[in-house]
Amino acid sequence: MREPDEPEHGGFRDLVAGLLDANLARDPDRRLLVTRREAVALLATDAGVAVTIQLLPGAAGGPGTVLVHDGEDPWAEVAVHGLSVALLELAATPLRFGLPDALDPDGRRVLRDIARRRIRVRGLVRRLPTVRRITRLLSAR
Repeated sequence: MREPDEPEHGGFRDLVAGLLDANLARDPDRRLLVTRREAVALLATDAGVAVTIQLLPGAAGGPGTVLVHDGEDPWAEVAVHGLSVALLELAATPLRFGLPDALDPDGRRVLRDIARRRIRVRGLVRRLPTVRRITRLLSAR
């Protein structure tokens, strides 16, 4: 999952890649969520770092591959901007249908942060299926 020999901001990349690795190891069926070639950028505004998560479908409908690169891909279908703590809290947020659960206090807090633009999600409406796939891949629950 990690791109070798890229020293710039490697800590954030390693953190996101480690979370994805752990989630995929715990539930290998999550690889089946990777059905389309897509990219999602995560930007930690307070730290000035970004990573791009690239989803690559498997051959003949098999399990896909997830790669994590340093920096923001300008062509990413979805970009999530927020404080680094808020981005990490997204992984712990309970989900309902691949989105933060409005029936749970933590889910409501995340939805409130999105509504107040503390967390900005470019592509939320136009690329909703992509948003749902990436939240399910990143979810630690």
